This record gives sequence, C-alpha cells and structure tokens, in this order.
Amino acid sequence: MPASTPLRSLRFRLLGPLLAAAVLAAILVAIASYRLGHQWANAELQTRFTGIKNTLADSTFPLNGTVLDSLAELTQTELLTIGQSGGLRYSTLESLRNKPDNEIVIVDDKRYLVFEFATRGGDARSDRVAHVAVLFDEQTQAASRQRAAVLPLVTGLSTVLALSTISLVLTSRLVTRIGRLQRCVESIAAGDFQTTATDHVPDEIGRLGGAVDAMAVQLNQLWKQLNRQQSEKLLHQIAGGMAHQLRNSLTGARMAVELHEAQCQTGDTETLQVAIRQIEVSEDYVRRLLLVASGRQDRDRPMAVETCWKDLQSSLSPIAAHLKIDLQWHLDDSIAASLTEPTSGLPLEIKDGPNWIAAVSNLVHNAIQAGDCVDVYLKRNAENTLTVCVRDNGSGVDPAIANELFEPFVTSKPEGMGLGLSVVRRAAEHLGGEVRWQRDDDWTEFIFTSTLIH
Repeated sequence: MPASTPLRSLRFRLLGPLLAAAVLAAILVAIASYRLGHQWANAELQTRFTGIKNTLADSTFPLNGTVLDSLAELTQTELLTIGQSGGLRYSTLESLRNKPDNEIVIVDDKRYLVFEFATRGGDARSDRVAHVAVLFDEQTQAASRQRAAVLPLVTGLSTVLALSTISLVLTSRLVTRIGRLQRCVESIAAGDFQTTATDHVPDEIGRLGGAVDAMAVQLNQLWKQLNRQQSEKLLHQIAGGMAHQLRNSLTGARMAVELHEAQCQTGDTETLQVAIRQIEVSEDYVRRLLLVASGRQDRDRPMAVETCWKDLQSSLSPIAAHLKIDLQWHLDDSIAASLTEPTSGLPLEIKDGPNWIAAVSNLVHNAIQAGDCVDVYLKRNAENTLTVCVRDNGSGVDPAIANELFEPFVTSKPEGMGLGLSVVRRAAEHLGGEVRWQRDDDWTEFIFTSTLIH
C-alpha cells in the first residue's frame, strides 16, 4: 500500500482549511479595523481641529509666539499665523510657509496634514493675524490607524495559534484512532479474525470499530464453517476409501475367528466372543463410513440404556485389563434404579444406540491411551438428559489444539488422523446433546450428553 503524501493526509485536510479560514478571517478583521481606525482617526482629527478653531478664531488675546508655542504643546500640533497680506507672521516650524487648506506637506522629512481657518476681524486685531494654519503630524495619525488594526490582528493570530494547537491535538488523536482502525481492518483482511478494532470510546469511530469487530466474528464463523465443510468433504472421501479396504479384511477375520471357535475344544470361548464382538463393532463402523461416503444418513436404532452400558463394559473392560489400565465404571443411583425397576414400565432408551456406543467408546479408548487410571460415569442430569463423563489422569490436551479439538484432522498423535473426536461431536449433535472437555486438577474430563427417549 503506497504511503500517503502530507497533502493527502487526513490531518492536513482537516487542519488546512480550518487554519486558512482562520487566517483569512483575521486578515479581513485587521483590514476592516484599519479602515475603521482611519475613520476614527479622521473624526478625532476633525474634532481636535474644530476645538482649536473655535478657541482661536474668535479669540481676543494676541496670537504671538508665546501663545502659539503653548497651544502647540498643549494640542500636540504645529501652528502658524498668516497676516492679511499672506505673509507668515509666526510659526512653530521656522521652515514652513503658507500652504493650501487640507494639503499634506513635508517639512524636515516629516509629513504634516494642514488645516486652515480665518480669524474674525483680522484687520482690527492687534496681532494682525488673518489666518491660522494647524499642522497635524501624519506619522501620529498613521500610528493611530495602525494601532486600530494591530490589536484585532494580534488577537486574531493568537486565536488562530490557539485554535490550530487544539485542532492539531484533536486531529492527531482522530488520525491515530483511524490509523489503528485501518491496521485492524488490514489484519482482518489478512485472516486474523482475533484482532480487536474497537477502543470503547462512545463516538462514531468507536461504533465503527465495534461494527468491524462484529464483522470479524462473523467472518471467523464463516471461515470455520467453510473449513468444516471442506474437512467433511475430505472426510467423506477418506471414509469411502478406508471402508472399502477394511470391509473385506474384517469379513475374512470374522470368518477365521468363528471357524477357530467352532474347532476350539477348551470350552472357554469368552475371549473369542470378545474378539467377534469387536469385529462386529468394526463392521458397523465400516458400514457407517460407507454411508457417510455416499452422503446418506444411517437410520436410527433406539436401544435401552442398560443394553448400551453393558455393551460398553463387555467390549472395553477386557481391553483395559489387557493393557493393565485401571478402568472403573460408575452408574448413578437414579439410572441404576431406572434400569432395574423402571417406574414407568418402560426402559430408558437412547435415540440411536450404536451411534452412542461408538462415540462413548471413542472417548474411553482415548482415555485408555492417555492415562493409567480411567473412570467412566453415567448419570441422568434431567428428565430427558443422559450424561457420560470420561476421566483420565493423563497429561491432558495439548494447548496448541485445545480450541479446535473437535474439528476434523486435528490431533496431537503422530499416528492419528484426527477423525475420532469430530465423529463424537457429530454423534452428540445427532443425539440432541453436546460434547466438551475440561481440566479438573490433574484429571482430564470429557462430558458427552444426549437426549433420552421412552
């Protein structure tokens, strides 16, 4: 992704127009203040001139040098008097001569604005003054206009500085949050659905982050569902191939065992019966694998809980004894009473007995492989819920696969294919229950639930 140029940065796009508008506003205010200050300075100048005129035009005291110097210092102006013939009689500026009214003149490199008025009774006055010229320093007037413009300009620029600082901080925080949100979206697009985008701030960006998190959760679910569908499709293909290979081998093994049983003269056929039973279970597995491979569902075969429980014990206890595993079977009192003396007259039944037996057998086989002490508990939690808890004292589940333990092809065994627990989960769902695992002290527990029927 190409790096963004400074002019394309969101920070510049937000801050640039704001600063430009603020600076332009400050300049316009300064210009308006300058013009208004110019008007105020002219009005003040006119007021001062009118005051001087009203004071001197009808005066009866002589306008000699002493009086003019005092008045010039008092009014901060320069004054000069002109006789009836137009000659200069006295001036506070020696180099100045008669100038037209309201004309700017330059004296000693200084600019003056000249205002002139006539005295009343000039011929009869003792000082023979016919006109008086008042000179106002143009630099002083310009300074007044500048002061009128500088204050708003300084105020405006100070406001711009404060506003730009606050805006920079706010936009930086905003851009930082948006940048973090962008990185989170990129991570999600790359397949990391565990990324958290929300920063728990209750504003628009915070809500957008929450929406991105919700999208990540949905994508994660869809991704898992897609992987599960692909895994199940592959599982069907593997099941079909394995089933065809195993079917002929199991048929031959069963025929050999039955022939040996017929020829056996010892009379102790218990071991052979166990072997035949295991072959029958394997044949049932093969039949189910062929159904899965063809995309069909095996019909449910309800079985009594007692029958399923005894079948588990008869098939798994010899295996545990052979492997020297301490396998203990625990039957809840409520279940035991229901099995021996059903109060309703009908035995407790499982929706699909062979499916239930296969799933629980898988859990017990895994426990036998994991530890040397295994406990199997059967209890009735609610009226229609049957729970099997399989415990072993093994090392537990590998943390690397703990979150995906029931997914197809997930296993920590070098020789395993990772199909057993996925089949257990499908069996639990088919029987109206669930399967989960937990670690209790030094024991690993797998809890398998199903729905009972009567």
